[in-house]
Amino acid sequence: MLNTASTLIQFDFDNTLTIGNVSELIHDQFGPGNWDEVYDKYLNNLITVEESNIFSFENLKIPRNDLDEFVRSNVEFREGVLDFFIYLNKLKLDYVIVSSGVDFYIHSALSSIGIDPNSIVIKSGKSDFNYDGISVKYLNPKNKYIVDGFKHSYTEFYKNIYSTIIYFGDSNTDINPASISDIVFATDELHRYMDNKKIDHYFFDDFNNVLNIFQCNLNL
Repeated sequence: MLNTASTLIQFDFDNTLTIGNVSELIHDQFGPGNWDEVYDKYLNNLITVEESNIFSFENLKIPRNDLDEFVRSNVEFREGVLDFFIYLNKLKLDYVIVSSGVDFYIHSALSSIGIDPNSIVIKSGKSDFNYDGISVKYLNPKNKYIVDGFKHSYTEFYKNIYSTIIYFGDSNTDINPASISDIVFATDELHRYMDNKKIDHYFFDDFNNVLNIFQCNLNL
């Protein structure tokens, strides 16, 4: 049985807690004009996921209220997310969301299902809405600017505090942080990678399944 006092659960956000990528949802709806170019560079590994958000949001001139409303109306969470957070709070397990996404839409998305974003530790890109667009910056645990390996930097940091890291992720950007975690829940790209490499992990598609694993396999 895990020692809950020394265990941290680290969640990715886009397509891990949600179904699909909220950042891509925003850009598909609102642009900006360079979105296709930025996304193509990201897919071809010419820029990092952090840089893709920096470059795509900096020219997005949409009022925050409009973006908040769009996110709340269109985001879709994996089934069982809210019940799983209630379960974690009941057990008093520490958890954190660490995402290469951007704070404003993570906050809007969580609030859409009744979760107060201020009640959760969230590490993500920090947004600043200005005349030209939205400035996004990433700070590592040492408060230094970073444009690559954002999630991994926090997993390394938390490993010095907690004896057990339980990691949830979905994409290739989760491979490095997952590789240094103790228990991994993986879906989509991350699941396929770990499956091909024969790395132990739990596959998940929704959080009802995850809750069952926590109760039956991890004895939590």
